[in-house]
Amino acid sequence: MEEIRGTGALEREILDDAGKRAGKILRKAREEAEKIARVSAEALEKKRAETESLKQAKMSQLEKESLSTLPLEKTRLRARFVDEALRSSVRRFLDSLDWTARGAWCLSELRRSSTAWEGRKLAMSCRGIDASSLRRIGELLGPGLSGDPVQDPAMSRPGLLLRSLDDTMTMTLTDGLLEARLLDEYRGELARALFPETPGEDARR
Repeated sequence: MEEIRGTGALEREILDDAGKRAGKILRKAREEAEKIARVSAEALEKKRAETESLKQAKMSQLEKESLSTLPLEKTRLRARFVDEALRSSVRRFLDSLDWTARGAWCLSELRRSSTAWEGRKLAMSCRGIDASSLRRIGELLGPGLSGDPVQDPAMSRPGLLLRSLDDTMTMTLTDGLLEARLLDEYRGELARALFPETPGEDARR
């Protein structure tokens, strides 16, 4: 009987000891889990802070770059606006020209190169040139002009097209050329006339 009691006491002792050990293991496991969770949370917060800092740095850099390029972009936009305004103004002026004025300009241009056409057979077509100017042009070119000038409504811009019959020389005198000449030679003056506060060199950019 005493032996049985001794066995029971031993079993209880063993169980108590096992329970204590199990409790220690559980506490240690709980502490380890809490430590891991704490470290993970700290690492996550650190990573989040680093990401936020990097984002703010990139945003700040982009803002600086945008502010630094703003004056240049503003200048470009202004130059584009001035150029478009100049071209529109010149086109309106050319559209308002009568046939006599346009013919006088063509005659003046042909006089500059009349010697280059000597001895050649020529053909001429035109659009928007008056008869009086055509007659003077014919007198300038002389007998080399083959036939009367032909009014050609298919020409894209008003003006005059002169070519040698052997196709070795061609001259096109249209509003397009006059527009380019005006914008090239008188851009500064035109810009100051349209925009008094704008220096002529700004319009050339």
